[in-house]
Amino acid sequence: MCIRDRYYIIMIIIIKKGLIMKKHSKQREAIINSLKNRKDHPTAEELFLDLKNKMPEIGIATIYRNLQNLYQDGEIIKIKTRDGIDRYDGNIEPHIHFECVKCGKVSDISLANEQMNKLDSDMKTLAEKIGAHQECFSIIINGVCKNCN
Repeated sequence: MCIRDRYYIIMIIIIKKGLIMKKHSKQREAIINSLKNRKDHPTAEELFLDLKNKMPEIGIATIYRNLQNLYQDGEIIKIKTRDGIDRYDGNIEPHIHFECVKCGKVSDISLANEQMNKLDSDMKTLAEKIGAHQECFSIIINGVCKNCN
């Protein structure tokens, strides 16, 4: 058998953060782009209705599956709200969320780097009080927004 008669299959696996990267479908790209361009922290259903206008073939199951994968891959944030409906954020920079207990709107609260570093240090200290090691934290402040006040 000569070399030209052999068939070789070469598989390339790209690894990011210890995980195998998922194929970037046009649906996945549309979802991540929509989230990165929004400030309103949509639910899966709100995102579906928005994307359905641009991609009539997209299904709600595709939205849910991709949101879960994007969240697990650390590309988006999932916000657990008081009403039990998850909301999603394309801004993965460290920040705090505020949820209005009347209208349910979720807003971002950004902190300066030194404020975020101080908060991170405080969270580590709190975790150490129970013998734990803090890796990350998520803060949601609940209250009444200025529109509902």
